[in-house]
Amino acid sequence: MRGVLLFSMLCGFYLLLSQQSSSFLLVAGVLCCAFTTWISSRLEIIGDEGQPTRGIVPFLFYTPWLIKQVILANLDVIKRVWKPSRSIDPRLFELPIQVRHPVAKTLLANSITLTPGTVTVEVNEDHLLVHVLTEEAETSLRGGDMEQRVMKIEEVSV
Repeated sequence: MRGVLLFSMLCGFYLLLSQQSSSFLLVAGVLCCAFTTWISSRLEIIGDEGQPTRGIVPFLFYTPWLIKQVILANLDVIKRVWKPSRSIDPRLFELPIQVRHPVAKTLLANSITLTPGTVTVEVNEDHLLVHVLTEEAETSLRGGDMEQRVMKIEEVSV
């Protein structure tokens, strides 16, 4: 079942990114997706740890929230770049985390990196090393809203 899900997701992702409709490219894409699924199966990496299916619904609710955060952070960075009076105070800090599942940690680290003005530099067992452009970004991450949302996905997935 997970193999079918992986194959379907790969095909959908290929179609989304390639936006091709020629027969040759569609067949080549399907063959590549099938080959990738077969290799993943042979390597035994299709499983609950790498592909938790129970967290799909909470993830679908998380995605619009993340997109909104990315847009807001983009606007903030643009304002700070265009108006020199707005302070940019780059810094590195350790963000303590409670998420434990590897997929949840990856989701949290990638979500932080996707948000302009913040980059996850290092992932450790109990904290992330994060680079931020502003004190407000650090305060927001320390507030834990993003981590709490990821933890809701983790609760359902584990």
